[in-house]
Amino acid sequence: MKKNSINPCKISIIKTLSYSSVFGFPLSFYEITTNLISQSKFSEKIIKKNLEELVNMRAVRKTKGRYIIAGVKNVDREKRLKKTSEIIERNKPYIKIVSKIPWIKMIALTGSVANQNADKDADVDILFITESNRLWICRGLVFTVLKIIGKLPTDKSKREICPNIFIEEGSMGWTKKRRNLYVAQNIISMKPYLWKDDIYFKFIKTNNWISKYYPNFIVNASKENKKKKGRKNLLMSFIESFAMKIQISHMRKYITTETVNKKLIHFNKNDSSKGILNSYKKIYKDTVKKLEKDLENRAKIKKPAKDVKNSKSSKKSNEGRKIKGKNKSEMEKKI
Repeated sequence: MKKNSINPCKISIIKTLSYSSVFGFPLSFYEITTNLISQSKFSEKIIKKNLEELVNMRAVRKTKGRYIIAGVKNVDREKRLKKTSEIIERNKPYIKIVSKIPWIKMIALTGSVANQNADKDADVDILFITESNRLWICRGLVFTVLKIIGKLPTDKSKREICPNIFIEEGSMGWTKKRRNLYVAQNIISMKPYLWKDDIYFKFIKTNNWISKYYPNFIVNASKENKKKKGRKNLLMSFIESFAMKIQISHMRKYITTETVNKKLIHFNKNDSSKGILNSYKKIYKDTVKKLEKDLENRAKIKKPAKDVKNSKSSKKSNEGRKIKGKNKSEMEKKI
């Protein structure tokens, strides 16, 4: 490690706060330790010490007991929390109705609502996990129910409930090419509204690759009970296949970059992941660069003081030699 380099713990804290700073979202100390973006684990004591040093170095700003990268304008978390609660309470009855649909094994809130960072234009993004071979049946029923109760208007901009991800329980793992910090953060921040047969814990276990980004995110899962495979219902398989064909036929004209197949439906037309990750990298690089320059300047300030001290010491040493030489000369004369 270079003399003026930033230690790994500080790097991890900067990464964590750089990501939340993309949204102007200050984090509490607990949120930093739990959601630390790191390759290694650090104790709370070490994190606290390095966080305080970053505040003193003015790389990080403390506001109302929370932390954000210096120079980034933060949102009012109390207002965002209030807005999030209002949106959840307003839509809870409708989500409860949808949860009655058979074969749905998990309903989880994702996005800004799950992160308690909803603004006035926020909607409720929902992830569904279904039983195997029931994905398209469940999606069809979810959309039909929401349409009947008036929560799925034709104008998509007016929709407050967005059922945009459907996953079959046998294929819960994210594909390797789509694994990144953005997805990992969405997984650790999701808020399960309903789950059966410990499916949430199985989902986290299946996506254990997230520990590459978040080693401190630990979910204590109960012992997994192996489910006996039931007999394949030929009638339900036919209905599932028919439901898939009908819905894909209707969706085809709207599909762009979305993922649509037998085991996964992921509608995300306005994919913001690339922009978010680019903003995160910029904030991180700018913060590290600024901090390294600050450390370099501090080192330069300390160096002259050390040189002056050495100069004084050298001067005294020379004076001492002169006095000794003079005394020796006088003694020789006397002899």
